[in-house]
Amino acid sequence: MKLSRSHIIVYMLTMIAVLMLILALLNCSTEKSRNPLTEGLDEIKPAIGVQPKKESDIIPKSYIVELTQTKDTTTPALPGLAATTNPDIFNPETAYYINTVSANNPTAENKRAIFKVDTPGPIVLHMETAKAESFIAIAPQEGGKFPPKFTFTLTNNIEANKLSMDLWGTSPAITNVPSNSIVGSDNYAGYPYPKEIFQTKDKSGKLVDGLLVGGLNIGNNALNIIGVGDIFDRNFTDIGEVQNLDDKITIVCTESKGLTGILIYLGKATLSKSA
Repeated sequence: MKLSRSHIIVYMLTMIAVLMLILALLNCSTEKSRNPLTEGLDEIKPAIGVQPKKESDIIPKSYIVELTQTKDTTTPALPGLAATTNPDIFNPETAYYINTVSANNPTAENKRAIFKVDTPGPIVLHMETAKAESFIAIAPQEGGKFPPKFTFTLTNNIEANKLSMDLWGTSPAITNVPSNSIVGSDNYAGYPYPKEIFQTKDKSGKLVDGLLVGGLNIGNNALNIIGVGDIFDRNFTDIGEVQNLDDKITIVCTESKGLTGILIYLGKATLSKSA
């Protein structure tokens, strides 16, 4: 049967309408399959190597610092029996620098303080509060030495600071506290410290003879004070002790020969009960 021209046109229009309906149904099905809550997540790539910013709250705090030389009460050796020269002569006029470093913000520049032997006095240290641990670095002026035997005390001004700041190792939450010992550029990496607080090169990139902490060179033979108890040198010989009582840190050193500095590790500050 031969179709008329009008039948052919109707047939073609019907086919076009069916195809358009099929395409519309397919498009509607695709749109419904998209979840607005998850759409685009496959395009988001995870951040690699991005660390959350550590909290830091450094504020000035007042302390009383005192470095007292222990006088030798033994009978002096007779002339001719003792060595005629002593390369480790202590100068009582030596100045000592003290500065602090935040465990969470080690690049913060803090103003260091200065003190002298047998001259106790107030100082201001820029310390962390309850956000992070702090380090205290102490070093004599260039060419200076520590007294042969000495007692160093750092007393927290609790009335002004309203915070208790004690040695890291005194916290009940800390287990397996390392002994107080000696730290230098050869072994600092073996302690549980943030490595960012130490530098072994100066600002020009030149290696230094010692270990820089807070801009101070504490040398290669510094007391490493972590908690209370005895202090041991590199030969595990007892050279002193540390106490931490009544907001006061006391370091007694009975043999300072070769000593180049002091590093004190403080835990996070806590609100003082007497505040």
